[in-house]
Amino acid sequence: MPIRRALIPAAIAAACAAPAVALGGVTPVPTGGASAGKLTRIVPGITYQVIGRRGPQRLHVVSFTYNALTRMAPAQASGSLTRRATLADGMTARLAQGATAGINGDFFSLTTGTPSGVLAVGPELVASPESTRSALALGPGGALSVSNFALSARYRKVDPTTGALGPQKLVRAVNRPLPSTSSTGITVYTPAYGGPTPSEPGYEVVVALDGGGVFPVAGTVTGTVIAQQPGGGTTIGPGQIVVSGKNFTGVNLFNDFMPGTRMQIETSVPGVAPDGWGAIGGGPTLVRDGRAVTSTSESFSAAQRNGRTTRSAVGQKADGTILMVVAEGPAQGQRGYTMAEQAQMLASLGVVTGMGLDAGGSSMMAIGPNQVVPNTGSRAIADMLVAYYAGAQLSIPPDNRITPNRDGVSETLTLGAQSPVPGTTTVTVTRRGGGFSATLLNQTGDAAYTPITIDPTALGMRDGPYNVTTNLTPADGSTPTSQKRVIVVDRTLGSLVVASRGPKGKRSVRASFKLSRPARVTAQVTTTSGRVVATLARKKPMRRGRNAVVWSPARAGTYYVVVSATTSLGTSALRDSVKVR
Repeated sequence: MPIRRALIPAAIAAACAAPAVALGGVTPVPTGGASAGKLTRIVPGITYQVIGRRGPQRLHVVSFTYNALTRMAPAQASGSLTRRATLADGMTARLAQGATAGINGDFFSLTTGTPSGVLAVGPELVASPESTRSALALGPGGALSVSNFALSARYRKVDPTTGALGPQKLVRAVNRPLPSTSSTGITVYTPAYGGPTPSEPGYEVVVALDGGGVFPVAGTVTGTVIAQQPGGGTTIGPGQIVVSGKNFTGVNLFNDFMPGTRMQIETSVPGVAPDGWGAIGGGPTLVRDGRAVTSTSESFSAAQRNGRTTRSAVGQKADGTILMVVAEGPAQGQRGYTMAEQAQMLASLGVVTGMGLDAGGSSMMAIGPNQVVPNTGSRAIADMLVAYYAGAQLSIPPDNRITPNRDGVSETLTLGAQSPVPGTTTVTVTRRGGGFSATLLNQTGDAAYTPITIDPTALGMRDGPYNVTTNLTPADGSTPTSQKRVIVVDRTLGSLVVASRGPKGKRSVRASFKLSRPARVTAQVTTTSGRVVATLARKKPMRRGRNAVVWSPARAGTYYVVVSATTSLGTSALRDSVKVR
């Protein structure tokens, strides 16, 4: 169930701007927790908040603080450089590992899917750097550095008898096809490439690495040549690499490395620590030493720098806190940022070191498996930056209210129980103040992500607040962890029906709804961009049963009608669209 758009109860309609949300059908409007703009703790050390600014501007901010159970690392969105995947799909694949929040990563090639810059996941080098653009390195414990990184790699022959090393020769790239302007050069392809090597004029050799393992961001690997292949298209098996030479460098490779020949490859990316959390490309540098960098090129076009759009960034504050930030743009009904404005915005959040990531339709954020930045579609991306937590988790609900009043809207609520280590996991729901308790999950096994559906009708839950708690007791005897979410069962508001009636030019819009108890009702009409055009009721006391408000529109168009009902249980809200002709 997707997390819906931010909503501040005091200005329900103004915060309903959602041009990317499909029209038609009654939907709940979140009125509590993260979706209402409040700072929400996802897990200890990781929070999420939606921040409104003048402009209008809206920021989605994940704040990450390192502790014994948290880490942050880059990741391939699909697990392959030859295929892309959405951020939500990439997060879903890592929920059992403890993924809590993620942001899109680097720019990428629409043709090959390869990220534009470096990608290192822990000690593994997945893609070599692009030296003309900034990249982000995550050192041990989450220390960030932003710089222009470059690959330093050499290969050589090893005498199988004496171990003597031959002359070093240059490796130009890892898992990155050489540009068409390069007539020669050597590229190394690893299993992380995810498919056969691209076709190139030249030759390739397949090397079985000693002991298998990953191709290092810094280190030395050795292996034995087991096959030769002309022209590319070579399959990369587990524990193997393919060394590809273009044109005459391929001919030399073919002549020097016959099957049975031993090869050694030394790699490093100066500035990227082999014992760190990895590195990810992007750019440009936005904040250096606490100051916004507003004049930069880094091979970005004027349109990329100066266009107002949705933009993603990552930065670190002086106290070590890491911020992942997505600023909404025109696609979400906001003003959007230029690169220079993005740099100033990031510095205003207290960032001392910061870098931009891919922007526009690629700019996304996910909390658990749910994309929180509304978009017309989910663009497939190459890589991403993910925050993890190694303890018990319950996903953040789209809203903390369930309204089981038989109108088909928010009748149940599904939470995800994350157990990132083997052990025993339990999930219980209890009424605050007592009187009700139920066990929703009790299982022992490997690391897992388990969806838990709460059905108040089936469970016999009365209206009121409840605690949902998960506990994880690790199998290795380490310290148990737990997490609690508060939900509210509230049947007050339901069965919203919005209809336009009357002849063209004399239409009226009637919104009717049911109240299961007396409530104070607010009803507003907005454009699809969120601008309030009419307030039909403001905290008006209304009786139990069917109620209605009526609006006489001044002009044709598509509108939203938002109705909220407030009682001692809090505020519930529903929204429906209507076309006025």
